[in-house]
Amino acid sequence: MAALGKKNQWLKSFVWLFVPLGFLCVFCVYPAVSAVCTSFTEWSPRGKTSFVLFDNYKAVFSDPVFGKACGNMGILVFFGMITGNAATILLAELLFNMKEKRAAKAYRYLFLIPTLVPGMVSVLLWKNVIFAGTEEGLVNILLSVFGVKPNAWYFSERWSKFAIVMTNFPWVGGIGFLIYLSGLQAIPESCIEAAQLDGVTTWKRVFYIDLPFLLGQIKYFFVIGLVNGVQNFDFQLIVTDGGPNNSTIVPGYMLYMKTYGYSKLGEASAIGVTLFVLTFALTLLANGIAKRSKEEIA
Repeated sequence: MAALGKKNQWLKSFVWLFVPLGFLCVFCVYPAVSAVCTSFTEWSPRGKTSFVLFDNYKAVFSDPVFGKACGNMGILVFFGMITGNAATILLAELLFNMKEKRAAKAYRYLFLIPTLVPGMVSVLLWKNVIFAGTEEGLVNILLSVFGVKPNAWYFSERWSKFAIVMTNFPWVGGIGFLIYLSGLQAIPESCIEAAQLDGVTTWKRVFYIDLPFLLGQIKYFFVIGLVNGVQNFDFQLIVTDGGPNNSTIVPGYMLYMKTYGYSKLGEASAIGVTLFVLTFALTLLANGIAKRSKEEIA
């Protein structure tokens, strides 16, 4: 009876694991494998598919637009990582060091309010009000006080990337600061008290105590920021269409356009595989740097 019960338990476990594993293979593994295979073919909407080996990769890497897209992506990801993490850590530090704890709790709720606003509303607000390319735009009105002429911002080849980076300023909304704040609150009070007794200033405590304890959270947001930054093209799709003159185009937007705009599924898959390899390499690099930093601190 005991053996029969173990067998039934094993079968139940197998069934419960097989169902989610099946969904994972169908909706996650199969599309990824299919994309890799498609990147070596020339796909036709009429159903005729021919094997072209590395021709799609040659076409992608020889395209000057793709090189410009990678450069734009690097700039946006770099500044996005700085603004997103630095501003959030600063806000968490300010709340953590507030002496009035009731006010700190109230501020926590206030800084969560932006997450309740749909992202599309925020994008339209920045596009049509704050960075509007007309004389009625908020930023243009403020700059006109100093005699600066109106700028098109998102639709200016010179200022478009700057406008995208500055969007959602001061970059502190959301739950990211709560995760950093919880990490700060997890620091042993004995460490903070010992630093105070030794006369350590607040800034030195931040660099030598707080940031090392936040290394796990920083690593998480760094990796997530890299993955989202490499894959993201929402702003280009909604606002700029990759322009003007490809000044805001990114590989993700090229992938989208080659798929749904030009039906070049082979080249689109080649871009997708390239982005996967790049993301995987950057993630390994980030994990290696974080592991080495943790070992040095230990």
